[in-house]
Amino acid sequence: MVVFFYSAVHYVEAYLAATMGSHLRSHITRDGYVGRTKELRPIFSQYSHLKYYGYNARYEVLNFTEKDTETAAKDLETIKNLISAKL
Repeated sequence: MVVFFYSAVHYVEAYLAATMGSHLRSHITRDGYVGRTKELRPIFSQYSHLKYYGYNARYEVLNFTEKDTETAAKDLETIKNLISAKL
């Protein structure tokens, strides 16, 4: 789950680097851009979902089901497709 989340972070960072010419160091700042930027807002739900999974995998050490993994993979695919289409 951590890998899914950080893959999403890298896609968002690639988009921000290409469009703004900079990288964001803070998850909070990045979350704001994903939620407020017209081009990224469509993936806010998926991004937030992966962030939740990543947090719970790292700090709460939750057990995830196969369905959770499939959902995370779909969320990442949605993010990848949207950002790839915009770059």
